[in-house]
Amino acid sequence: MKIPKLIAQNLDDLFLVGGAVRDLLLDTKPKEYDLITTTPLEKIKFKTFKESKQGETVGVFMKGTKYDISHYELLDEDLKRRDFTINSIAFAVQKDGEIIEKPVDPCNGIEDLKKRVLRSFSPDENMKSDPVRILRGLRFISSYDLDVDEHTLHAMKKYMPLVKDVSKERLFQPIDGFINGKYFEKSSYVAKVIGIEMLGIPTKNFDILAKLDPQCRWPAIFFETDLLDLFAERVFPPKRILRFIVRINDFANQIKAYRYEWTIKIKPEEAQCLTQILNAMGVDASAVKKRMQTKLEITPETLKAQGVKGKEIAQKMIEVWKKELKIGD
Repeated sequence: MKIPKLIAQNLDDLFLVGGAVRDLLLDTKPKEYDLITTTPLEKIKFKTFKESKQGETVGVFMKGTKYDISHYELLDEDLKRRDFTINSIAFAVQKDGEIIEKPVDPCNGIEDLKKRVLRSFSPDENMKSDPVRILRGLRFISSYDLDVDEHTLHAMKKYMPLVKDVSKERLFQPIDGFINGKYFEKSSYVAKVIGIEMLGIPTKNFDILAKLDPQCRWPAIFFETDLLDLFAERVFPPKRILRFIVRINDFANQIKAYRYEWTIKIKPEEAQCLTQILNAMGVDASAVKKRMQTKLEITPETLKAQGVKGKEIAQKMIEVWKKELKIGD
């Protein structure tokens, strides 16, 4: 593979670094590419956009691929300041864009990658300088089946309280990667140790999440908990995630309490998650299947036409659903 010539020919001492190198070493196609150069960013000749508020990174899209570009002075020092050793490996890029897959690896990241170890070269300095790295660490463990180095774990726990002071917009993406990862079960232990609950993320249901499809995990986390408001305040998740959590838990609570005000349509994917969560919690989920297969002749609209008003409509619908689903007999 190659870096576009427009980039390679206009930047001096160009290296590919970070996650792209890690992914190439794991025989995975990178989604984005981090590049570093000794060329001052303000002297780049092609059009870029600011990727960070401070302007230390710029970005460019070429042929549908995103490239992030940062400036460096000493290569080894730049690599040692990165979050984890598995992201502290560099490949040189030639002027024709060809990537020379001869690694520059001052932190022994390749060895850590082979051993599946999450380690920071300077744990205290690196976690303190950007606490979001702690959450990124959880995502890497969950995505790549890593064991965390003892000193790195200590620093992650030590500086976890600083995460609350970071811009909320930066938090959800790494947390979402952690929750949805293939190896969530392993990373969940680390999350508990470092104190993930301070972000309003309850851990009481973590033990069942590995049994669920990734898209069903967010609602399950907040099943029978009261931390959703705190989570929304401290992490600022997308509204679609909050709506999904609320809807699924509202349906689940109705089933547990034998209430059936299901006057709105339930999507198949919602029914799938609801069934998985209830089964994992040891709650009878048969009502969900019946609900999806049942089409009522009576609807809120027909009740309104019959002169039924306000709260009476909801009460009537509860009675109809109980009768149809044979609940509460």
